[in-house]
Amino acid sequence: MRVNVVLPKFFDYPSGGYKVHFQYANELSRRGHQVTVVLPITVEKRPSSLDLVKLAAKKTRMIVFRKSALSWFVFDSRVRVVIIAALSARLLPPADATILTAWQTSANMGERFPDNGELFQIVYDYEFWMSDAGARSRIETSLKRPDVHLIATSTVVAKMLISIGRDPIATITAGLQEGEFALDAPIEGRGNVVVFPYRTELAKDMATALAAVALIQSEESGVSVECFGDDPVEPLPFGVVHHGHVSNAELRALYNRACVFLLTSRYEGWGLPAAEAMACGAAVISTKNGGIEDFLEDDENGLLVEVGNWEAVAESVLRLLRDAATRIRLAERGVQVASRMTVQNSCDELERILKSIVEDVPDHSL
Repeated sequence: MRVNVVLPKFFDYPSGGYKVHFQYANELSRRGHQVTVVLPITVEKRPSSLDLVKLAAKKTRMIVFRKSALSWFVFDSRVRVVIIAALSARLLPPADATILTAWQTSANMGERFPDNGELFQIVYDYEFWMSDAGARSRIETSLKRPDVHLIATSTVVAKMLISIGRDPIATITAGLQEGEFALDAPIEGRGNVVVFPYRTELAKDMATALAAVALIQSEESGVSVECFGDDPVEPLPFGVVHHGHVSNAELRALYNRACVFLLTSRYEGWGLPAAEAMACGAAVISTKNGGIEDFLEDDENGLLVEVGNWEAVAESVLRLLRDAATRIRLAERGVQVASRMTVQNSCDELERILKSIVEDVPDHSL
């Protein structure tokens, strides 16, 4: 099949949602499909003058200097990457299947052209639908397009779609690339290192994470707290080490150093960082944020607490810091669960669905 994978905007720094779709592009390409990744410079419907300058610079980098469009992700050599000014159906390469991603892609591409092929959308928008009241109606409108087949990424995303009157054709959870995140350091001998992702979106609820960290530090001496991701918008508690945006190798090393990983989001469409940390042997403590509940079970392979309850988060961390046997049991079980959540398994289901619908469409050109 000829497959387009369309992202909402060009970003040249690590993004979990983008990474999932880039990995799908690589995996579909390895299976013999002709895959094109499409990256608009702007998420707006019309590019500004500055956007056009950025577009020229990116194309110069790719064509003249023969460098990859992205510095943080390595595409399979057979994947074609196309950067366009703004998303439009007429600018997409001819395809049998076009995979849309964030809600902005279906909102901005306009009326479907025949050579776009069948339209699919992999839906992750739960956290924005729940946390951004101003955007909710636009998200719902984009997801109600009757010409798009919707694929949910978790149980909570499927419920969201059903609530707005759309039944997803499938639910396909994301996965981890085989070998990318794995156990390098023994679970048993890890120091008291607590790690969390720092993200500025309201749905990620950094207030709960920071309040919990402050309580942990006051109750237990000798705890090292580290975070990664966005630049902090407010001072971090004393002693917290912030690593910024890190490479996969650096992130893997950080996860393998952690004995406990925190995820305090109010809403998650799935929860990729938690799955990565589980694969590396960190015991995961998370809020009941939706998506993560598809793979994290309380007191089986991690701990779940109520959203916004920073005291419960801190108490759970302190419990695992003081009870090595429980921490080790949860971490070992987490590694086992994460080993089954692979890009290959997810892509098996995605490929099957794409083929079943594309091959079922009559060829009116004959």
